[in-house]
Amino acid sequence: MASVEATYKVVGMTCQSCAASVQTLLQQVPGVEKVEVYFNTQEVLIVHEPEKAPYEVLKAAISPAGYELIQDAHTQLLAQERFLRKMRNKLWIMGATAAFGMIVHVAPHWSFFSFLGQIYFLLSLPLVIWVGRHFWRPAWQQLRVRQLTMDSLITVGLIGSIALGSLEMLQEQPGHAITAAAEILFFVLIGRYLEEKARYRTQSVLGTLSTLAAPTARRLVDNQVEIISTTEIKPGDVLQVEPQETFPIDGRIIEGTSFIEESLLTGESLPTEKGPSAQVWAGTRNLSSRLLIRAEVSAQGTFLAQLIARLQKAQSSQARAQRLADKVSAYFIPLVLTLAAATIFYHIGRGENMFFAWERALSVLVISCPCALGLATPLAVQMAIGGAARSQMLLREIAQLENLPLATTWAFDKTGTLTEGHAQVHALSWNAPEYAGKLLSLTQRSLHPLSQALASYLEKETAPEPLEVFAYVELPGRGIVATLPTEKIFIGNPTWIAEKHPNLSIPSTTAVAAATEKKLIGVFTFSDPPRKRLISFLKHLKREGKKLVLLTGDPSLSGKELGEKLGFDEIYINLSPFEKAQWIEERQKQGEKIVFVGDGLNDALALRAAYVGIAVHRSAGPATQSAGIALLHDTETALPALYELSLRLRRIIAQNLGWAFGYNLVALPLAMGLFPGLYVSPSLSALLMSMSSLTVVLNSLRIRVRSSGGKTLPEMPEQPL
Repeated sequence: MASVEATYKVVGMTCQSCAASVQTLLQQVPGVEKVEVYFNTQEVLIVHEPEKAPYEVLKAAISPAGYELIQDAHTQLLAQERFLRKMRNKLWIMGATAAFGMIVHVAPHWSFFSFLGQIYFLLSLPLVIWVGRHFWRPAWQQLRVRQLTMDSLITVGLIGSIALGSLEMLQEQPGHAITAAAEILFFVLIGRYLEEKARYRTQSVLGTLSTLAAPTARRLVDNQVEIISTTEIKPGDVLQVEPQETFPIDGRIIEGTSFIEESLLTGESLPTEKGPSAQVWAGTRNLSSRLLIRAEVSAQGTFLAQLIARLQKAQSSQARAQRLADKVSAYFIPLVLTLAAATIFYHIGRGENMFFAWERALSVLVISCPCALGLATPLAVQMAIGGAARSQMLLREIAQLENLPLATTWAFDKTGTLTEGHAQVHALSWNAPEYAGKLLSLTQRSLHPLSQALASYLEKETAPEPLEVFAYVELPGRGIVATLPTEKIFIGNPTWIAEKHPNLSIPSTTAVAAATEKKLIGVFTFSDPPRKRLISFLKHLKREGKKLVLLTGDPSLSGKELGEKLGFDEIYINLSPFEKAQWIEERQKQGEKIVFVGDGLNDALALRAAYVGIAVHRSAGPATQSAGIALLHDTETALPALYELSLRLRRIIAQNLGWAFGYNLVALPLAMGLFPGLYVSPSLSALLMSMSSLTVVLNSLRIRVRSSGGKTLPEMPEQPL
């Protein structure tokens, strides 16, 4: 049987070493050809033969090591909730055990307390072993496949503490070492719990987006309604959507008028009234009236599905700093075990007793913190991606956000990017006003801001004329060509129309012209005010030494005037989409790193060519898919917030890595007892190790999207943990 590729969720991975263990365990299953584990998203991609390695076999392969294989995102969230609840319960148990042990530890050495200490040892030992299963079971399974993880260090520390506690029991001095074991578990679990909680919150963003899609749809077949799964919808199907229902698919309205709630996908706070031929999106809500729509894509091709796929890809991507941390982590644990063994020989050689030497070795095992190193980048990345997604900033990969501060040049499109995108007809000249109804019908089909502005103006003057259109083509950077039974109509760039029809006299300053093959219909000029709140951001970029460039397809002088007014260093007008992309490619060959910010169909090539491509609010589908970053709400607030997020991400990753390396460089010599008279107990070592991980977690939680404006995605409702 042919091999298949499947992606599963994994619950229980707490570090990069865990991810390596999962990969090794799955690769040993017969019938598995390829395994890729993504710690960031808690996912694994497996290429396998379903007959030899079905899901049940794959799940059983990693279950003994403490990991759970899940088939869908919703089940993963439920499994993560169970995992967190169990961890919290163990945290309370170890907290109470450690607190009671500390009382016994500091109590006067009366016979009563000595007897109580023996009782404490006998009661706490099974609790330490039971809670310690969270670490020693996966450590044993990982050791069997020759893998060493943070669990391995903790397990060795626990075994050592239990061994010392047993010797203390024989010497009638119980309580000290077993208390250290309880404290080790308590402090380590605190860090683990907060790590998993932060990861759960980030993963819930995907769950939120997934719940926007309707699971079923009403399909009309021979005037009969049948309920089908959204996965069965095919392009061309006619679907019925009732009031207060969610649209199951992307399509166009063919009957009815209703108000549509689109805030979660477009950032618009108010419902929009839509009628026949208007576009609707899966995940948005029909508010007021029954509608009939015609599906344009399958369930996998909806804009919502593409957004989810984009977020999943971003969460699976690795930051550059993460690759460095992963390489260091691979050698870190063997180094710590070697240092622990060397510590024993060092202190015995100095004449110390075995108890003292073993205690120093335990401190070395416990105080080392590969988790802080392993979490330094992934957790910060996940918080940035999750925060951006909640604020409707969607990343294709984390490198796009990392690269943003490194750019030397920021290039902008004009219409809809630097301007409000609400162009209005400023002046017009009719040569053939009888074509007004036809122009209205044709411009209503286009998403280009100028087409929409012209349609809005014509709606006040006339009604759309029913047309039999044989062909309708929208050429990026040029305009619309509509083939009717008796003629062709051209609407768009006047330079383009003049090239096709040299006999027509068209003013060069005109924004849009309309013509047939034989005559000029009319010329139209527009006004589109600049985004006032974006001006301060442009000034900020200038202060940071960034070069500002305006690349616009507008042939009129308004583009040049706007660029000069906003302080752009270079201004290029009347550019085709190919010329924009070519300009970017040539400059980048010269060493410039260019951010291009644009929207619309004619920006797709430039967005793809740029070092970082940003598609702004209301971008057309191809632009959104080509861009590395898509902003789904108000550009004026989203763009500055995105830039601030990129700066904060780089700063926090640097802080986390600096702390993780610095902590281990100081803590390991301290635990080894290399400073005479300054010794750290295993209990204090566990506290310091936990605080190290906690510092990285709390620092990563500082990543927030500030001043994002617009409406944010809601949090997934959390069950009490």
